[in-house]
Amino acid sequence: MVKLGGGVLRRILRREPKKAVYRPRRRITMSDLIDFIAVTYFGKYADGLAKAFDMENQLAQAGITTYPMLYMARTLLYTVTSLLVSLYFVLVIAVTPLPLAAKILIALILIMVPVFVFTGFLAYPAAKKEERKSGVETELPFFAAYLTTMARAGVSIAKVIERVAELKIFDAMRREAKFILRDIRLMGKSPLDAVEANALTHPSPLYRDFMLGYSTSVKTGGDVLHYLEIRTQDIFNSRMAQMKLIAERMSMFTEVYVTLAVIMTLVFYIFFTIKAVIPVGGKTGGVAQLALFSFVFLPMLTIFLLWMIHSSQPKSPIKYNAPYATFLMIGVPLGLAAFPVLFYATGAVDLVRRGVPTYSSIIGLSATLGGMLIIMSLPSAIIYFRHVRMTRGLSDAVASFLRDLTEVRKTGLSPEQSILIVTARDYGPLNPITKRLNIALTLGLHLEKAVRRAVRGYKDWLLLANFRFLVDSISVGGGSPETLESIARYAYNLTELDKEFRKRLRSYIMMPYLGAILVAASSILVLSFTGKSVSITGAGMPSGGISPADIAKVALYLSLGAILNSYLMGIVAGKIQDGKLAAGFLHGILLTIITLITVAVTLKGVPLTPATPTVPGTTGLGVPYLIIGPLMRLFG
Repeated sequence: MVKLGGGVLRRILRREPKKAVYRPRRRITMSDLIDFIAVTYFGKYADGLAKAFDMENQLAQAGITTYPMLYMARTLLYTVTSLLVSLYFVLVIAVTPLPLAAKILIALILIMVPVFVFTGFLAYPAAKKEERKSGVETELPFFAAYLTTMARAGVSIAKVIERVAELKIFDAMRREAKFILRDIRLMGKSPLDAVEANALTHPSPLYRDFMLGYSTSVKTGGDVLHYLEIRTQDIFNSRMAQMKLIAERMSMFTEVYVTLAVIMTLVFYIFFTIKAVIPVGGKTGGVAQLALFSFVFLPMLTIFLLWMIHSSQPKSPIKYNAPYATFLMIGVPLGLAAFPVLFYATGAVDLVRRGVPTYSSIIGLSATLGGMLIIMSLPSAIIYFRHVRMTRGLSDAVASFLRDLTEVRKTGLSPEQSILIVTARDYGPLNPITKRLNIALTLGLHLEKAVRRAVRGYKDWLLLANFRFLVDSISVGGGSPETLESIARYAYNLTELDKEFRKRLRSYIMMPYLGAILVAASSILVLSFTGKSVSITGAGMPSGGISPADIAKVALYLSLGAILNSYLMGIVAGKIQDGKLAAGFLHGILLTIITLITVAVTLKGVPLTPATPTVPGTTGLGVPYLIIGPLMRLFG
């Protein structure tokens, strides 16, 4: 036994040690820790809530890959945490020396925070679902045209999906292609089964019908090319009708905004102006409400309208962020640096010296605010104007270029030779691109590299998409005359789609201009008529007269509010025109200048007298008191 045991021992000692299995280390992140706490404490409740709210279907349609139980556990964790924090601050507010009404108001707001958190988590999948649907339907005409072009060239659906997953001209469709590739590579599904699985849970009926019909046509051996051509034309027609509905919705938003910003503003301005300048019981009021309405309510209304317009408008996958970066990195510092210079140069400093606004100081402070907004927006407006001038008319030129290329290709020349012949012609705004393309192909560069160099620096989606279609049809499918003719037809349809949408919105651009001028002129004229219709005596006189200081303060708020809100109306006009906030910088500058002139002209009729440097409670405080003082009095 000892001998046997020794032999076994020798064999064990001679055996090579086992190699350790490599297990990659994964760092535990804060998100992992939060998920662990959420599942540990709220997992048993989250499972039932996920089934009650049908979160599995909601998350699948939204394209959110989080497990439903985990999502609801996170929801409960954040809701309970916000509830505990809100209760803590409610107790803190209860022992602070604030008025009872203020305590009740703050406590109600804090108690509603957990409700907002819970409903926000529940509403987030619905918002993502709508965003997914809108993005896919915006790009679906491009994708359908691209798929039809590749199918005509004999490219399989798997290759098309792989290509779309890499193309930057797509955004929403690129995400869908990545979902399909995930099912193919990780789940082992066939390309058609992966396409069907993606389409079945998609929120867009257009996309779902198109992809399921394509899959059925391939599986049953039908005429796939004929199906794609018919369905692509239907998608273009459907998108055209949808763009009309979007234009009508935009017009409704614009009309509602102008109605609220003009009619309601005039009504409230008249009410606040009369309340501010005519004594009731020996006292005047309404200045604080006027300040809140001008500097809080109206800007918030404009921001809400911009969000509504942004949600309704079709979005381009190609992002052009240069104006926004310029605004933040150059415009804002320049505006802040110019403020003290403008404050002294325009005479607004008299507000600090005198304590009461005069005509010159009101115009000076209005010019200071307007000048600061103009300086902040001017660099971004210049950059965007150059971009618009560079891309104007490109869509029509590209459509003409592709039509001519198709005709030259029918003569039997190769695609590259056809491009060399066509690029020698004049295509207006497309000439810089065609010249660079001609030079690159002459030097022997590959078509894709030549096109990439030719379109470098351009951010026009239609331009990049059409050239992408052209390159892929030639590189993958050989660029047959039928394929090129299909590309030219789709390019023309896409161009007409974009032009029709812009044409329908063109008539609404002037509405913010008319609204801003009307508000600025009417509000100050109302103040002028009100001031002239009553006797102006010293403040606090038994006769119940009004003082020039009260009228001057109201005139100051009306002027500054008109400048700020006219600038925001210009942002709205730009958003309506081009679908981008950057387009609003130029309109904001123009409207600010127009409103400044309007204020300067109409303010001459307001009965302002030279002010003395002594106004009760304002001596030495100047501008900060004039802006913040009424708000301090309002909240006690």
